[in-house]
Amino acid sequence: MAETTELELETLTTEQHGRVVTARYASPPLNFVTTAFIRDLDTLTAAADRDDSIGAVVLTGGVDGRFLTHADPTELGDATTAPIPPLPPAVLHPLWRLTRAALRAPGVLRATEAVGGPVPQALAWGYRWRRTILRMNRSSTVYIAAINGPTTGGGHEIALACDLRFASDAPHIRIGQIESLAGLIPGGGGTQRLPKILGTAKALEHMLEGSPLTAEQAFELGLVNAIVADEDLVAHAQNTAARLARRAPTAVQAIKRLTYFTAGRPFEAGLDRELAAFLAAGLQPAMKETLRAFGTDLAKLNDSPLSSGDKAWIDGTRVDQTGAAEG
Repeated sequence: MAETTELELETLTTEQHGRVVTARYASPPLNFVTTAFIRDLDTLTAAADRDDSIGAVVLTGGVDGRFLTHADPTELGDATTAPIPPLPPAVLHPLWRLTRAALRAPGVLRATEAVGGPVPQALAWGYRWRRTILRMNRSSTVYIAAINGPTTGGGHEIALACDLRFASDAPHIRIGQIESLAGLIPGGGGTQRLPKILGTAKALEHMLEGSPLTAEQAFELGLVNAIVADEDLVAHAQNTAARLARRAPTAVQAIKRLTYFTAGRPFEAGLDRELAAFLAAGLQPAMKETLRAFGTDLAKLNDSPLSSGDKAWIDGTRVDQTGAAEG
C-alpha cells in the first residue's frame, strides 16, 4: 500500500510529521467544496484508517484566506436543471435509501461518477459525503479543522465532522450554516450535529436565521474550540494533533464512537432523513432563480454573497423563496 502522503489527490496536498498529516485544500479562487474534494477526502480518510503511522489529520485551506467556503453552486446547479418535479421528503427518503444500497455494489459508485448525468452524480456525491464523515467519526484518527477562511454551509459541515475546530482571529472569518438564505437546509450533517453541540433552541435559531457568524460568535456558541492568531493557527492545530495522536488508538476510537453514535436516533438514519429533505428543498421551483441570483452576485462581488453575509441574502429580500404567488 502506498504511503498516505503519496496518494495522488486532485485537490489536497499532504505532508506528514510524526503521526500527524496536514492536508491543505486548494480550489481557487474561493475554495468551494467540490465533488473532487469529497472524492479526495474519502480517499484520504480511508487511507488514514489503514495507516498505523497516522494518529491525527489537520485539515486547512491551501488558498490564502480560504478554508471551505460552501458547496460549489455550479455543481449543485446542474442537478436542478433535470426534469424532475418537486417531491416531498417522504417520497425521496426511501428512494435515497435504495440508491445508497445500489451505490454500495462494487464498481457502481465510480461508474455513476464517470458516466452518470447531473442527478446521479449529485447522488454519488451525497453517498461519498455520508461515507466519509461517518468514517471520520468512527476512526481512531483524530481530525482537526484549522479554519483559516470562510467556513459555511457544506464547508461548515465538514468542519463539524472533525473532532476539534480552531479558528483564525482574522476579521474575514465567517462560520455556520447559511443554507436557509438560499432556500435550502443543511444536507451534510448540520441538522444532526448542531442540536447536540448548541442545544435545540440555539441550533434552530442559527439554522433558521442563516447568518454567518464571526469567529468570536462561533466560539461563544461552542462551534469552535479556540480562536488562534492567524499566523499561529496551523501550528497550534498541528501541536494539538501531535499530542492527541499519542493517545491509544483503541481509546480514541472508543471515545469517538460512543460520543457520536449512541445518543438518541441512530446518526445514520438521521443523515438519511436530512439528505432526503435537502434534496426536496433543492427541487423547489424557486431554486433556479436562487442560483441565477447567486451567480450574478458572485460575479459582482467576486465572493460568495452567502458566506460573506450580504445583507439582501441575510434579510431574505434578494430572492423570493417562499413560493407565494404575487398579488
